[in-house]
Amino acid sequence: RLMRGARSLLHAALAASLLACASPRGPEPEPAPEPDPWRPFNHAMFSVNDALDRWLVGPVAKGWIFVTPETVRVHLEQFYDNLNFPGYFVQPLLQGDPKQSGIALARFGVNSTAGLAGFFDPAHHWLGLARRPEDMGQTFGVWGSGPGPYLVLPFLLPASSARDAAGFPVDSALNIGDSALISWVVPGIWPATLLRTINRRALADDDLRELREASFDWYSAVRDGYLQRREVLIRNDGDDSEEAPSDDLYELDESDSLSE
Repeated sequence: RLMRGARSLLHAALAASLLACASPRGPEPEPAPEPDPWRPFNHAMFSVNDALDRWLVGPVAKGWIFVTPETVRVHLEQFYDNLNFPGYFVQPLLQGDPKQSGIALARFGVNSTAGLAGFFDPAHHWLGLARRPEDMGQTFGVWGSGPGPYLVLPFLLPASSARDAAGFPVDSALNIGDSALISWVVPGIWPATLLRTINRRALADDDLRELREASFDWYSAVRDGYLQRREVLIRNDGDDSEEAPSDDLYELDESDSLSE
């Protein structure tokens, strides 16, 4: 009786396996595209940019930190960001978000006047109109374009993707405060472009140092962080700003010393 039960179980198992083999299978899922197929080239360009930052831009930024209080650096960044108004206004329209374009227009009007050419941000602090950075790469993403391969170019695009690089010419024309090409077109303003670069590097100094120290593979950390952040911006999961330490219109933050 025990042997008959065992044979019955064996027959049932064989029948089930044959049935599973005979049943049609669904299509195999396509593998995710490789995000970094140009890694050898990208890594070489990343090494160039990293060396430039470690030995030139970073030390100059530390000197800028030494001679300026943080609040000056924050307000200077706000001035440059205010110049990005054309891109911040046009891109939401292309994305089908006229409300955000209206916010960008209101921010520019308020900050350019009451905010003293954008050095201060009363639109955010007084009216609750938070900034939302926009560029052509984000618009391509909203239209359904994937990021494409990761891409690193010396100086101009230290971290990018094929999609974002395709939007770079448009951004250079519209996002004036971020444009690295504007000084090539108007050579007389290259000192302003250099100041913007050094000031932004100074604002990011603490974060960069902590990330470098915590990263086992600095190249991969920068790549993965960039691609993840771009997806967040495309989904508009929050704005890109941090609360300024002080935005009183006619005062600087007296708690900041001239050397930090």
